[in-house]
Parts: sequence; C-alpha cells; structure tokens
Amino acid sequence: MNRTVISACLLASVCLATFAQTPSFSGRWIVTQDFFGTPRYGRLQLEQNGSKLSGELNGDKLEGTVSGSTIHFVARNEMKDTFEVQGTFTQEILTATMVATDFANRDHPYTFSISAKSALPLEHLAPQRHDFTPTVFYRQFSALNKPVLTIAPGDTIHTTTVDAGGTDEHNIRRVAGGNPETGPFYIKGAMPGDVLVVHINKLRLNRDWASSDDSLVDRSLNPALAVKPREGSSMAS
Repeated sequence: MNRTVISACLLASVCLATFAQTPSFSGRWIVTQDFFGTPRYGRLQLEQNGSKLSGELNGDKLEGTVSGSTIHFVARNEMKDTFEVQGTFTQEILTATMVATDFANRDHPYTFSISAKSALPLEHLAPQRHDFTPTVFYRQFSALNKPVLTIAPGDTIHTTTVDAGGTDEHNIRRVAGGNPETGPFYIKGAMPGDVLVVHINKLRLNRDWASSDDSLVDRSLNPALAVKPREGSSMAS
C-alpha cells in the first residue's frame, strides 16, 4: 500500500469518526429553566434535517440551525413573544441560554439559563406491581420534591399513607401534620404538560376511628379576621 492510499484511508477514518460523533438533536427533550432561582420544567420536540431544526418548545413552533454540537433556534407563540435559544450539546446534556422577549415590552428581554436532557421513551411494557413502603412524606406540592419511585405506564402501586396529623397505621408519628403526601412517583415517558390518568383500585382504612372539625386553621387565618371584613364591608349594596 503506497503513501497516497494510506493517507486516503486515514482521511476516511477521520471523516467517519467525526460523523459518528456528531449528535442528533431529533427527539423529545425535558427542559429545566432557571427562572430567577426557581426551576421550571418544559417540553421540547426537535426534528433535525441536516443543518435545519424545526419542532416545538412548550407547544410553540420553532425554527433553527445546527452546527456541529451547537444549536440555535427561535420559538414564537400566538402573542408574538419570542424565545431564542443558543446552546451546546455535551455528554448527552444540552446546556443553553434562553432570551425571552415579550412582544409588548421588546426593550426589556429576559435571559435565563436552561438545560435539557433526552426524555425516556414512552413504552407500554408488561404491567408491574410495586409494593412501596414510604420513608419520606412531603408536606407541599412542589417541583423540587424528588420522586420516591420510578414506574412505567400501566404499573400498580401498593402503598400506605399517614393521616393529616402525620401518624401512620401503627399510630406512630412520622412527620409534622398538614396532610403529608406519599410520593411523588416518576412515570417513565411522561413529559411536562402531559395529563396523567390514575385509577384507584382499592382504598382501605387502617383504623376504625377518625376525627374531624369545621374550624379554620389558626396558622393560616385567624378566625376573627374572617368576620371583620364582612362587618366593615360596604359591598352589600
């Protein structure tokens, strides 16, 4: 083999290696936005055709381009607001900057850091039963709560809860009161904005007594305050 053939083979190998390392952005992505220190989650659907990008960002149509592992696109909603994203793909994570411009206030755009990871495929496998014993009970609905169990569509969970005061089925206090939650559960293939259907197959009490009241919680609102606005109100007429 002469030097010319060897050089051609090396060049072909380099080209093939470069092509193999070029990422494909087509698919579903879960977006995390740092919104003034608070995480917000969204969905991104991309279709790559050569160097051209199309798709949707949270339901808004987008168009853009790809250059190596760098992407750039602009999404627009019905109110003509724009969301311009410039980012780089590194180790299966898209790290980018988003510039959001309100059409009615175009002189004051906002810049946010975002990241995106490829969404798990939506698979309908043979349903599984999960016997789950909770150890953590969150006391608020929040996107910051970490999932306690990952399940697939069609799976069944057998678990328990604590009562409103934080006491479990063995009459042991596990957490502060305020209607603590069991969960959340992560559904494979689910995307931000999806509607989830939950079927309760069986619900059983774990004791033969209960208590109830009809008063306001003093920590949230002093009952006297609910009366004062009504007494001094002039809206009756």
